[in-house]
Amino acid sequence: MLSPLTKREREVLDQLVRGHSNREIARSLGISERTVKNHLRNIFTKLGVGDRTSAVVKALGRNT
Repeated sequence: MLSPLTKREREVLDQLVRGHSNREIARSLGISERTVKNHLRNIFTKLGVGDRTSAVVKALGRNT
């Protein structure tokens, strides 16, 4: 079973699903772009995906 996402990772993933860039996510959440990239790396690992598009597809699949 995949590790559950943290609250912050879920917030980042929600912004990703909305099509926001790393810069937009960082501004929205009040964090640095580097921190966004770290969260995305963790999200990709936990979801078992390798890129943004796959993460969005997996996230949307989980919500249906």
